[in-house]
Amino acid sequence: MSIYLGNEVDPTNHFTVTAELVPPRDWNPYPIIEQAASYRGLVDAVDISDNLLAVARMSPTVCAFFIRQIGVNPIVQINLRDRNRMGIQSDLLGLAALGIKNITILGGYPAKVGTEPEAKEVYDLRTMELVRYVKTFIEEGKLFDGTLMEEPPQMTIGTVENIAGKPIPELIDSLESKVEAGANFVRTQLVFDIDLIEEWMEEARRRGLHERVTIMASILPLRDAAHVDKAIQIPGIVVPEWVKKRLAMNDSEEEGLQIATDIINKLKKIEGMKGVHIRPIGGNEDSVRKILTKAGLSPFKKNLAVV
Repeated sequence: MSIYLGNEVDPTNHFTVTAELVPPRDWNPYPIIEQAASYRGLVDAVDISDNLLAVARMSPTVCAFFIRQIGVNPIVQINLRDRNRMGIQSDLLGLAALGIKNITILGGYPAKVGTEPEAKEVYDLRTMELVRYVKTFIEEGKLFDGTLMEEPPQMTIGTVENIAGKPIPELIDSLESKVEAGANFVRTQLVFDIDLIEEWMEEARRRGLHERVTIMASILPLRDAAHVDKAIQIPGIVVPEWVKKRLAMNDSEEEGLQIATDIINKLKKIEGMKGVHIRPIGGNEDSVRKILTKAGLSPFKKNLAVV
């Protein structure tokens, strides 16, 4: 199983495209609804971040409620930094009640990098533990303590995977453990180094993981050379010299978009890569349509009615 995309979509033969939305630091949901509407018919689903970079923002569950009303398929992030297992179960029950069928489980950046550096981090569960609990929640209709619900909800589980920082076999060990626990789709951390992602995918294929889980690569559209300096501060991000040189020679948003396009075109050729997740964070939301057009990923024509 992959991401729930809609009744007419066969995700096994479809190169999936998702884009990330960042909730506002305000009670007014209009900005994120407007941005989601601009992606309607362009991407398969939108991923709603959960207090991205340890900055307090509107609840992604609330955002998903509004976004679903305008016919856009939401994926809701659940970070482990901010909730214990009781809070997470409340979120899952609420998401199921709203008909939200896709979640992404991730650890979350340390509180010290955000606006509330003194905030207490929870990390009640590890990612793999929560994946296992949610699998039981979905397949058996049980809460974490074994309480049986009236019926199991329909839901898929996503995770975020590093492709740098450790030897490749160790990184794929982590991926394999999450797949064994019940993950349905994974997104890599931001990809700039094609050689690195090819090596990571080679090990994933060797273990047959590309046939058991939908693997998608995350893409960051760079605005200019200064944006590179910000990107490399994100843990787990590797920006190769060729990217820096191209932006040094042509320090423009257009070159950044072309770099993202070139990366996507190379990713499409990697066996087992099933899609891309575009993260236009930092005020570059209009880049999504431009990149997809350049990369030949035409607007999604099938029925995107939320199921």
